[in-house]
Amino acid sequence: MRLQNSRLLVFTSFLTLFCGGGALLFFLYFGTALSQEDDTPDILRSALQMELTHADITTVKSNPKRLLVRSFSALKTHLEQRGWTWVDQMGSLVVYRQATQQLNADCAMYSRSYMICDLSQVP
Repeated sequence: MRLQNSRLLVFTSFLTLFCGGGALLFFLYFGTALSQEDDTPDILRSALQMELTHADITTVKSNPKRLLVRSFSALKTHLEQRGWTWVDQMGSLVVYRQATQQLNADCAMYSRSYMICDLSQVP
């Protein structure tokens, strides 16, 4: 009986430590981003998807004109693959062209690792 109780105590201690450590890592990694945007849960899901798949860019599910990216170069590559040509960058605003259409990407840092780019149209 005593051995069984001590094993249970060790198991619950490790489980608590694991969960607490995971929560601490989550808040250290995403803490600054938790209250910045209205669609924070969707952005966090997209960030988790990017981490699991090692992707450099993904669409935020609630808004197809919103991209979560790791860098400007990832955004440029993503849009060039869809036929858009880089024209100019003015601060955080990046301008692309495709024939007679213009696409503006207004990007801002979301966390240390991610930027959110709001596009003027779906690419």
